[in-house]
Amino acid sequence: MHQLPRTGRLHPFTVLVLAAAVVAITTAAGRWWLHTAVLAGCLLLAARARRAGKLVRLGAVILVPAWGSHLLIHGLVDTGGGHVLAAAGPLRITTEGLVTAGQLGLRTGVLVVAGLLCSMLIDRHDLVAAVDLSSAPPQAGYLLAATLSLLPRLAQRQRAIGQAQALRGIPLAAGPRGWWRSVRLRSVPLVLSSVQDAADRSAYLAARGFPAKGAHTRLREVPDSPAQCWVRRVALGAMVLGPVALLAPTWVGQG
Repeated sequence: MHQLPRTGRLHPFTVLVLAAAVVAITTAAGRWWLHTAVLAGCLLLAARARRAGKLVRLGAVILVPAWGSHLLIHGLVDTGGGHVLAAAGPLRITTEGLVTAGQLGLRTGVLVVAGLLCSMLIDRHDLVAAVDLSSAPPQAGYLLAATLSLLPRLAQRQRAIGQAQALRGIPLAAGPRGWWRSVRLRSVPLVLSSVQDAADRSAYLAARGFPAKGAHTRLREVPDSPAQCWVRRVALGAMVLGPVALLAPTWVGQG
């Protein structure tokens, strides 16, 4: 049985607004210790929800290439820094380049880890229901649900197609050539099944208001409270005013 995270009592909008406020303020502050503290806090929250391992794995998949590109662009081929640590041909390692790469890496890490944590803590069905129950158009809820479930559904479907083709004895060569043949053989049934799925879901589109034909009853309720509404308002204000307050002295100094 699927076990919901321990933060399931929070409204999805509360989690999203808090995460957005933290990312905005942390990015505007630009302090390495603050970025590190936010990353540590995200790991603690993920551990409390029993999602720490998954957060680390997914974060590594996304961040390792991003950090590598930052290090390559700013740390190894920097041409503007004055404190050269090492140089060999076109490679030029400078203190300023490494600092810039580290700062950009921490900013990217906060954005990615906070986004992944939100996706793990928020139940997508509650999020869709919250959008439905809000003042947003009814189509937004369906589009959100379709987007959240599209990639997992396509991945599961292409695995099933691959297993069916393997049972039929279709040989696949190794290397890039075999990979390309596998993609080509799976693409046609995957596209056809997606078209059929879109046709089957037309009834759900009509139920969601495509096109809108009056009010629709929402059967799923999302718990909320006045305290969470107040927290969301404060977080929205902090998300807007916090970066302005942090960056205003810099703007005044430049003027």
